[in-house]
Amino acid sequence: MAAGPLLAAAAQSTTTTTGTGTLTIVNSVPSGAPAGSTTFASAFAPTAVYPVANIFYALIDASGNIEAGYGTLTAATTFTRDFVIFSGVANTTAPYVPAFISTPTGTFVNLAAGTANLYSNPGLLSQITPYQQRFPNFTGNSSSSAQDGGITEDIMQGSFQGTITNGGTGTAGTVNYKVSSNGEVQISFPAALTNSTAGTTSVMTGVPSYLTNVTSQTVPAVVVSSAANVLGAVVVAPGATPTSTGTFTLQQGSTLSGTFTTSVANGFPASTFSYSLH
Repeated sequence: MAAGPLLAAAAQSTTTTTGTGTLTIVNSVPSGAPAGSTTFASAFAPTAVYPVANIFYALIDASGNIEAGYGTLTAATTFTRDFVIFSGVANTTAPYVPAFISTPTGTFVNLAAGTANLYSNPGLLSQITPYQQRFPNFTGNSSSSAQDGGITEDIMQGSFQGTITNGGTGTAGTVNYKVSSNGEVQISFPAALTNSTAGTTSVMTGVPSYLTNVTSQTVPAVVVSSAANVLGAVVVAPGATPTSTGTFTLQQGSTLSGTFTTSVANGFPASTFSYSLH
């Protein structure tokens, strides 16, 4: 089973582009967007590295026409429409449930004049996935060379640069993530990421906002404490605002103390841990 598209926890933008081509989108959260919404650039390219392909999107124009598919963010304000799952007429009030379509059209919506809304979030994906599942080999319109790849399994994956701070200069490294279709986040460290500067607390900064819940949660994890791997936990905390980065605060030992006994090599070993966004 093939991996599915990238998906934001809640990304929203608008466009006044008309026609069937590439969209010019705003790089700010539209007024009236749900709490916790972020921009496509913040959700999919937090380090401003482009292009980012295979992004699930739903697009609803000013006339209520809907298009769902996969696209590519080629810049903060440029989004290409690469592959259509289906298109048709949608309701114009939330939650934008698409009208039943017996077969996908495979054509890009010819966007009407006015403001269209562009979304990427699990709610829309869950509504649209049944269409994809009924047509697992649908290949989109004739101008699209992309393959659907089958039923969606993993809906978001990628990496970010996390920084371990321990009272001094931070140590940065690559952190991989994968979010399953049920909202389970798996964080993995391809190599140990530790910091041995002065200090006995260990916090990772730079966690993308879409990988944190609205409240803090504590989950089991293996951590490095004084250069040894021990069972502990991680406090996954959101940022101060819905679009700001979150943190992983390390807890060591059976007491889950946030204070490490020494300032030698505290952090994460090459390992994984998981938590839920629900």
